[in-house]
Amino acid sequence: VNATGIGIGDGLRNTFNIMDSCKTTEIAARICGDLILGGYSDWYLPSKDELNKLYMSKQLIDSTITGRYWSSTQKDNKNAWQQNFSTGEQYDNAKGSKGYVRAVRTF
Repeated sequence: VNATGIGIGDGLRNTFNIMDSCKTTEIAARICGDLILGGYSDWYLPSKDELNKLYMSKQLIDSTITGRYWSSTQKDNKNAWQQNFSTGEQYDNAKGSKGYVRAVRTF
């Protein structure tokens, strides 16, 4: 899967690449990519940097957000990047591990 983009704007491409190569229904990228909410269907799983931007802006979004959130950025075939919304730490974790998802639209 070519889902290694880390920058702002890379999450959308990562999400589509993951969805194209993995047909599993309950993966983070598909949950976000298939989401229809508020009349919008252009949601995606944010890249590592997009997720960090959300963390840095969490006081504006929702200051009570805590926990580990998946990004669409893969480290390798077995691991992808997560962001801890309690500490701000970013780290790679096994793709089968638990974590939250936060769908975004282009920002």
